[in-house]
Amino acid sequence: MRKYIEKIISDVKNLGDKAVASYTAKYDAVKLSPSKFAVSRAELKNAGRYVEAPLKNAIAAAAGNIRAFHEKELSMNKRSWKMRSGGAVLGQVYNPVESAGIYVPGGRYPYPSTVLMTAIPAKTAGVKNIIMLTPPGNATPAVLYAAYISGVTKVFKVNGPAGIAALAIGTASIPKVDLIAGPGNAFINEMKRQVMGLVGIDSLAGPSEVAIIADSSANSGFIVCDILAQLEHDPDAKAYLFSDSRALLSGVRASVKSKPGRFISSLCSIAKAVDKVNGIAPEHVQVMTRNAQGLALRIRNAGAVFAGNFTPTAVGDYWAGPSHVLPTAGAARFSGGISTSTFLKKTSYVEYSKKEFLKAAGGILALAGAEGLEYHGKSIEIRNVKSRRI
Repeated sequence: MRKYIEKIISDVKNLGDKAVASYTAKYDAVKLSPSKFAVSRAELKNAGRYVEAPLKNAIAAAAGNIRAFHEKELSMNKRSWKMRSGGAVLGQVYNPVESAGIYVPGGRYPYPSTVLMTAIPAKTAGVKNIIMLTPPGNATPAVLYAAYISGVTKVFKVNGPAGIAALAIGTASIPKVDLIAGPGNAFINEMKRQVMGLVGIDSLAGPSEVAIIADSSANSGFIVCDILAQLEHDPDAKAYLFSDSRALLSGVRASVKSKPGRFISSLCSIAKAVDKVNGIAPEHVQVMTRNAQGLALRIRNAGAVFAGNFTPTAVGDYWAGPSHVLPTAGAARFSGGISTSTFLKKTSYVEYSKKEFLKAAGGILALAGAEGLEYHGKSIEIRNVKSRRI
């Protein structure tokens, strides 16, 4: 796969739109000239006319929840700040990236929810240009309506890996962006891995995961459906169930054993279950115990935690507000899901008065000398001497 992705990048670099059109025809079975890659503004604006009212209303309501959550997040985090220490002013300035590419996967199902969960955090963060990329067959009216109400600037209907290469490199039709976000399959992940550095990326997301901690108070029917909800994402999806109830485990195992995907269950104490989950660091954790809210606070490593019998992962996938694009494969040990923070970058601010500079000059010269960086030292010496004469 690595070599093949390298070839796609090379082809896009050398052939531009021609390569993107070729890969779209080969893998998505749709022949498009570069002039037809982009969805027109009129088509985007009118997409809602072709979405049935219940779905249209649901998309709009979910968008409102997601926007409200990320507006609150932005107000609480990532604020520019400065501090004064003597004659020095230090700080950090936060700015959104100028442009972001969001990838919305297709294939088995269209995902209007993924449009909302990636574009709205970017828009809320202040990104000016949001370029959405999706396979041609995934550009359904619902997906396009979600893009329109989320504030997407432009939508391109092209092959995923080739399109991501185009977003990283830039072609005559597809603009280069600063950061690419969104989930995808192994080929999308490998492409994101290889273009990282040419462009920023959010994460390398793998197959979906859920870990459920349950005691005898939990409803086994709820658990079965929650496990199957994760396993239906992908043949490589994983579901874990940890419980101190032998009867609960036995019932769930009997209902899940013949289904596709990877299901792992374990009889253990609830305290041990928490340790196991923190060790796995899964994408989703559901806590279905008597003290769900308190126990949920003990989960340190997870993309998202869902507390209580009436908070299945599907609430987060579609409705609640936090993005459903979350770290997988243990990445929750060191990262989180898409949010406004994904699209913000910080710039350090440093300002020294003459007096503060003179106080620091000796120490800086000592360090520059120890590292053998001659002109680092000279840049201090010239100011040191001249400043004392002024």
